[in-house]
Amino acid sequence: MESILDITNRKWVLPLIALIIGVAVGMVYAWVINPVEWINGEPQQLRADLQEDFLRMAIDSYAVNTDAELAVLRYQALGENGNLALVAVSENPRALSPNAIQGFRAVIEIDEESAGAGDAAESSSGILGQISGFVVPICGATIVIGLVLAVVLVMRARGRENEEGFVAPEVPDSGEIVSERLSDSNVPSEQALQFDSEATGDDSLATFRTIYALGDDDYDDSFSIESPTGDFLGECGVGIGDLMGAGEPNKVSAFEVWLFDKNDIQTVTKVLMSNYAYNDAETRSRLSAKGDPIVAEPGGVISLQTASLEVEARIVDLTYGESALPSQSFFERLTIEIRAWSREPAT
Repeated sequence: MESILDITNRKWVLPLIALIIGVAVGMVYAWVINPVEWINGEPQQLRADLQEDFLRMAIDSYAVNTDAELAVLRYQALGENGNLALVAVSENPRALSPNAIQGFRAVIEIDEESAGAGDAAESSSGILGQISGFVVPICGATIVIGLVLAVVLVMRARGRENEEGFVAPEVPDSGEIVSERLSDSNVPSEQALQFDSEATGDDSLATFRTIYALGDDDYDDSFSIESPTGDFLGECGVGIGDLMGAGEPNKVSAFEVWLFDKNDIQTVTKVLMSNYAYNDAETRSRLSAKGDPIVAEPGGVISLQTASLEVEARIVDLTYGESALPSQSFFERLTIEIRAWSREPAT
């Protein structure tokens, strides 16, 4: 008993006991009596898996109502985690179709490009304002020095002409020099190059080439289509459309060839199928829900059109795989060349 009294008489014992009792009472109050309740939280405060579910619902909603402004607001609600969530959903779409994800991604890219252009203009104006203070004096000094040197050179040339027996050398015309260099190097002239371009009649905006090889289970190529001035017009691409058989690597029996046009916010898709898949009525009927079915043939051309864009996808190389599966049922290698044009909207 005396030992306990001796301990309590020490200066640090009572404050320690009071601290322990205070912490215990505070924990009971905070966890049991009046626990914290989270309300009106933001999507960016959710766990990563719940953010992905939120984005899947946003993509599915956009595919139905095509409200681009609402889609951008929902994407921005994820804050800095929006891009990570979009990548995760693209890799694991679950019930979402690739077209829905691609359309949503295109809307986000258009919004980011417009926002980036505004930031760049504001930044460039600020930089020009900062450097104009010393660039203008430097340019003025350079002009003055150039004028002084020009006067000196003119005076020296006149002095040489006044010397006895001086004959000015003949300087050939610049056009003759250019012609001589072109003829020596066998380089076609500008007119010849222009003639060749007109002869081909090639007014396409861009040409892309995509190659699939057996074993590329994540194959999904997409390309941006831009105007000659660099404005974003849309996207096109090729991705895996259907598989057959089991085991690794995946056996691809169909591809989706698609075209997205920003002017009418829609994606046109056609399904490029192997010979076996196309001739199987059940498979062809099932894949027709994704787009018009087309049988893959060497040299074949797939045409896609939207309000302002036109794309031709030409099969450059085609090889079928060999296994226990039916003949010509899955692709071993496929090379497609894509060319895009702009087209006048229908009136």
